[in-house]
Amino acid sequence: MSNAVPALTRLERREVDLHLTYEDGSEYTVSYDDVRHACPCAKCAPSRNLDETSKLLRRQVEALPPSKPTVRTVGNYALTFEWGDSGCSSGIYRFERLWALANRQDPDGGKPYVHGAW
Repeated sequence: MSNAVPALTRLERREVDLHLTYEDGSEYTVSYDDVRHACPCAKCAPSRNLDETSKLLRRQVEALPPSKPTVRTVGNYALTFEWGDSGCSSGIYRFERLWALANRQDPDGGKPYVHGAW
């Protein structure tokens, strides 16, 4: 697979998932649970470093009631999701991260979360 991510041309918020359409014509569905579990914020991301804490985070996400988020763009490189419940709304999801989720890839690229400058 090429490292180039096609431009996201359409995002449809459905009851329990996102439907993503890209400029190359590809279409994907990503559940809100998957989006929430992959939150890249400094609070959620470290929880995915270990299997045990990742599973706990997944259970916490799945225990939240289904909620359709408000989606906002961040510059020309990312989206944020604001959930109507008590779930985390701090993450900034780069378009590459959403592409990885859509393609069932590890959005963290196998790397643990490390606090600090990148």
